[in-house]
Amino acid sequence: MIILQYLTAALTINWVPTTLGSTIRESFQKPLPLEDPRCGGTGLADPDGNCNGDGVIREPSPHEREGFRFENPSTNCEYVSQMHIWDSFKDLEKDMSKLFTLINKDVSFTVVGHHPIAGHYHDLLHFYVNALRRVSVLFLDHADKFEIHPQAIHAGCNSRWSVQEVNFKGIMNSGEAFDIVNVWVTRWNARTKQMVEIRTYIDAPRIMDALHKNELWWNGTTFRDNLQYMPGPAGMPDLKQLEGLMGYPDGRKYDN
Repeated sequence: MIILQYLTAALTINWVPTTLGSTIRESFQKPLPLEDPRCGGTGLADPDGNCNGDGVIREPSPHEREGFRFENPSTNCEYVSQMHIWDSFKDLEKDMSKLFTLINKDVSFTVVGHHPIAGHYHDLLHFYVNALRRVSVLFLDHADKFEIHPQAIHAGCNSRWSVQEVNFKGIMNSGEAFDIVNVWVTRWNARTKQMVEIRTYIDAPRIMDALHKNELWWNGTTFRDNLQYMPGPAGMPDLKQLEGLMGYPDGRKYDN
């Protein structure tokens, strides 16, 4: 049946009357491309791929992804498609919990630079607690205004590495606007479709300024009552040992 449709599209036969009788004129038309063979002839539509059900290959629908233009719109990928990458970052805008399935728990994550959250993290939890969560709490008072906009995606699909330029913007707890572009270099696992290695490059002065203005650790003030220990990255000292050093100048210890 498919072969018959193909031949019908390729060859049309027109009967042209002439003074000598009737002749057959064969005119060959350029055949329409058939559906990707990996569609299996099922006729099932894939709105992001070549299996659209009508037998004609066309570019995938943008799905209103902010008008983003994909360098490679294919979904026939060994690793992840560029559309999958776009959606993965955009999903984090309203649901940060998806981070824990997008990134493998044993990820090798490097935040490049010289600033408070820079360094190499050997698993997802250390990156989340020490870096991502530390930054994300700066926006808690205006969480509804936090936005993520992928601006460029390179490679991916049949390459295990992809590069993303991502715009993060919002309103910080201080009331100031935040607008930054980060570059993520990511290696994907073909089976799990997760990021397993990441190197991200951020605007260090912008991050440091945000932490300084919004994080209690940095932004001390005379109007703050220090009623709880905040030791910083070095952690807590041995309080019992310090208490043993306390006393009056004549050697007597405090009663309590």
